[in-house]
Parts: sequence; C-alpha cells; structure tokens
Amino acid sequence: MNVFRKYADFYDRLYEDKDYEKECEFVKQIFETHGTKKIASILDLGCGTGSHALIFADMGYDVVGVDQSETMLDIARTKVAKNNKNIRFRRQDIRSLDLSQQFDAAVAMFAVMGYQTSNKDFEDTLISVHNHLSPGGLLIFDVWFGPAVLVEKPQDRVKIIELPNKKIIRYAHPVLDIIHHTVEVNYTVLEITEQKTTEISEHHLMRYFFYQEIVYFLEKNGFKLLQISPFMDLKHNVDQGCWNIVVICEKRSTMIATV
Repeated sequence: MNVFRKYADFYDRLYEDKDYEKECEFVKQIFETHGTKKIASILDLGCGTGSHALIFADMGYDVVGVDQSETMLDIARTKVAKNNKNIRFRRQDIRSLDLSQQFDAAVAMFAVMGYQTSNKDFEDTLISVHNHLSPGGLLIFDVWFGPAVLVEKPQDRVKIIELPNKKIIRYAHPVLDIIHHTVEVNYTVLEITEQKTTEISEHHLMRYFFYQEIVYFLEKNGFKLLQISPFMDLKHNVDQGCWNIVVICEKRSTMIATV
C-alpha cells in the first residue's frame, strides 16, 4: 500500500475543516451505547497524523496508533510531543499486527478499511484486529456504502486551500470499477507560492461494501455485528443515500469454522 508518502505533507492542511472532535465524540457515544464493559484502551488503526488519537487521549483513553506510513507517523509524533501526550505510535500493517497487547476497542476512522481492497486483505485485517481485542472488545470502522456509490457515482472534485503565503489546490479524479467494487481516486496536488509551483500525484484505490458482505465477513472472522448506520448517526438505518456508513461489531470468543 504505497500511498501517503508525498501526500502526507499536505494532509492536515487539506483536512483542517474535518471535525475530528465531533467524530471522536461519536465514537464515545458508540462505546456508551454498545460497550458491555468500561472502555479504557483504544487501538487506532491507520492513525495517520494522529488527529483522532490526540482527542481520544484528551478524553482519557490509553491510545496506541498504528500506520504503514512513516511520514504520517513522524507528523503524528511531532503533534503529540507538542501537546505533551502519552500516545504510542507503531509502524505496522493492520493486516498483520504484532503488538503483544489487547485493547478494549479498535477504531479504523476515515475509510481505513476501504483500503483493504481484496477479500484476503479485509479478512486478514479482521483476524489481526480480533487477536488484539480483549473478550467483548468493540471494533468500529467507517466505509463507503455500495448502493450509494452506484446510485450517486463518484464525481471529480476540486479543493482549494488559501493560506497567507501560498495556495494548495487538490484535484480528485475517481474511476469506478463495478466488477471489483473499487474506486481509484487519482489525486493531483498543487502547492503554489510566489517562487514556484510544486505538483504531486497519488493514486488511492478504495473499496466500497455492501451490507450482506459485511455481515458475512464479520461472522466468518470472529465478530458479532451490533449495528450498521449512517456515519455520525446511530438513530437511522442506512439507505442508498448514505455514502459513508459506520460498522459496529463485537469480538466473539470463537470464530465460525469454514470448509
């Protein structure tokens, strides 16, 4: 998964309007709604630059963040040091975690699970997380919902960030693959200053999911589905207008044997 190397330098600027605090409050609401025990420790999967992890730490949780991008983790460590927080970050692949620790909950925010584009990758991730959750531990992740993707269709998008001494422009061109249930998002980012223009490009392959396949993979790999709802909304059911959905599940003590 060779993404976020060059993109990491622009990541926080591009998503500075994202309401990380509200999302963490939503996760806390899920803990209070579905948790059968006190949630004290969180495994932050695909933690990126640590924005969610910092807020979870402020809430009093013991947080460990994992990510494959050393560049993103370097930024996360700098942010944590500035805020004097005790958060551990590890460079690991979420498909094959080896942390020698179990957690009360695991979260994969901002479509991290969507980067697991093959069935094997998705299952390996579920097994890996299962091994790192304590009995009854919660797994919470958000993904793109297939019916909405197929109805609304991915569209080209442009985002412009105006700063005092430069401008950042991001172009996103998605390519839909209805056979493999993926969208290739082709990013071009321009950083424009008075002196020069810098251009980078990255290609992010994202998977979208359907309700019954989520249920199947969770049950097969040791999880009990608790709820699927629109992201940031536990009160309503998903429909074809919900692009982002949240999946909430609980670790079972045993996995279902398959032939």
